[in-house]
Amino acid sequence: MYFKISNTAKREQMEKWTNTSFKYPHLYEPQLVINGLNEVSIPVITIENPDEMALAIWGMLPELYEEDWTIFQNTTNTLNLHEESMSSDLWYVDALKHRRSLIPVTGFFTSYLKEGKTYPYYISLKDNKPFYLAGIYNTLEDGFITCSLIVGKANNFIKKFQNVVDCMPLIVTANNKEEWLDKGTPLDYIKKILKSPVANKFQANPIAKELFNNDITYDSMLLPYQYDNS
Repeated sequence: MYFKISNTAKREQMEKWTNTSFKYPHLYEPQLVINGLNEVSIPVITIENPDEMALAIWGMLPELYEEDWTIFQNTTNTLNLHEESMSSDLWYVDALKHRRSLIPVTGFFTSYLKEGKTYPYYISLKDNKPFYLAGIYNTLEDGFITCSLIVGKANNFIKKFQNVVDCMPLIVTANNKEEWLDKGTPLDYIKKILKSPVANKFQANPIAKELFNNDITYDSMLLPYQYDNS
């Protein structure tokens, strides 16, 4: 999965919008497109420290894990974890109750398969403002934070622009931010937030296939692109 994170804006703008401050501002490096297939760090707001933004490795690891991140991701991809699995007895389920996070982004990407070709779309708010994705995290013994996005069934809007998989990142609205980051919020209510439909204030634009090339990142690649479908 790819997504565009709000760290393309200046650090001060991110801090103002999230009403937080970076824990380690000197480690913050803007990136246009975040590709989870690589070991990358992303800004997160954790339930433990809701007034600051930390950097977390995208792709959650078990708390006592000792091997390399790549080894575990080759075993089981934890970039995204489905909300339906949160009622299981798998190792990461406890994090939904105790270690929730918010991931500020300005958009994410989908892919649509048509006549043997894949077309990428950029999903963002119509006003282009940032928003929060639901996440969970673990803190390793060395202090590093690793996190995962929570995904759920794709809604009708997303299905128009994605038919490769039937899921999408789940969004936590500003109205639910405090409850999401409150340790005292009952788990049943947290699951209700995950299943709550979000008002359709989003837009989808086709973009150039440079998205699939990890070596190409420039601002204009996110502009609407007209494909020749004749």
